[in-house]
Amino acid sequence: MKPIISLMLVATLAACSMPQTTVRTGLSAPTLIVTGAPSGSALFVDGLDMGSAAQYDGNPKVLAVLEGTHQVEVRMGSNVVYREKAFVSSGQSHTVAVAGAVSP
Repeated sequence: MKPIISLMLVATLAACSMPQTTVRTGLSAPTLIVTGAPSGSALFVDGLDMGSAAQYDGNPKVLAVLEGTHQVEVRMGSNVVYREKAFVSSGQSHTVAVAGAVSP
């Protein structure tokens, strides 16, 4: 009985000394900042409503997105006030500067 208990104790202690691995990404998620958005306008990214465009002015709020190309629109009701295709990569922040007219 003692050899079995001793063997279990050794196995338990050996398991505690096994290396542990933690995986972390080095860069933060890409973000979008919207400047100059009219009051009451909405931000759409890839056709999805993200809420009020003015809230993502970078002070303090930004919109975290996936890496890649995104269709960004600022809308007032059903009218598109600003549109652009933006590419963002990890750790990068892209500023969407809204002008008064629709951008192609």
